Parts: sequence; structure tokens; C-alpha cells
Amino acid sequence: MPYISHLKNCPLFKGLDEQEIAVYRPATHQISYLKGKSIMVEDEPGTTLVILIKGTVTISKKLTLLGEDESDTKNKTFITLTDEYRPFFGEMALLMDDSLRTATVTALTDCEIVVMEKEAFQKVSSEHPTIGRQVMENIARKLANNLERESKNVLKLTTAFSLVLDE
Repeated sequence: MPYISHLKNCPLFKGLDEQEIAVYRPATHQISYLKGKSIMVEDEPGTTLVILIKGTVTISKKLTLLGEDESDTKNKTFITLTDEYRPFFGEMALLMDDSLRTATVTALTDCEIVVMEKEAFQKVSSEHPTIGRQVMENIARKLANNLERESKNVLKLTTAFSLVLDE
């Protein structure tokens, strides 16, 4: 279990010790990505959660500038994540059927990631319900924080548009 100790500080496993985290070992595998390679691509199907254990990634979304034409879109980087806090992403793919990626994740440096497949995650979580419940609470906490942040962003945009229209 070479990378279980790397996962100890991952928010996905908050509240669990190394032995409890280790129950997910059969559901995971480690992958390397070279600088510049896409780890996830917006609008592509996804069935995995990813934990960054080494390196830096950017998360970007397509911005539609004028219409539906592909030439009318531009990618905008919204966040850069480092391995310092062992961030995880792609969690919606574990919870939804036929999930599409909501953003593109690109390796800004050479990266090491741990990948967890949806079916394997569900199997381990049902075999270890107490541990699975803790992990699901951690996922729910992240999704709630994301929703709160995005709600504030929508309010800011709505306020800006309202001010522009009033002028």
C-alpha cells in the first residue's frame, strides 16, 4: 500500500485513520501524467474520482462568447490546485449516472494521481458502511462548499449585470 500514507491528509478521508483508508486500496490505482496532459475533459463521460498526490493542476471551463459554434468558446482557468492538501475532484461521477465532466483538469506540472472507479468505490463503501458513510459525508461537505461558492458567484454576476443595465 505505497500511497495510502499520501491519502491521510486528503479531505476525502477526513476523520479516518490509515487502516480505514486502506479499505479503499483495492478500489484505486495510481497514474502519472506529464505536464500539459489533460486528466479530465469537460463534457466527456466520467466514472472516476481523482486525488492529486504530487504536482499541480489547473481547472478550467469553457466560456461561450457568442454562440454555439466551437470557435465561439474559450477556456478560462478558474483554479490552480497543488498537492499540498491532497485535493480530490471528479466526485460527481461517483454519485451520478451518466455523469459528464463539468470542467477540464490539466497537469500544470508532472503529476501523480490516485484514481478511484465508481463501481469499486460503491462496492467498498457498502462492504464497510461506517467508513463509507464518513467518506460520503466528506464528499457532501465538498459539494456543499462548492454550491455555496457558486451561489455567491452567481449573485455577484447578477448584481454586475443589474448595475450595467441600470446605467
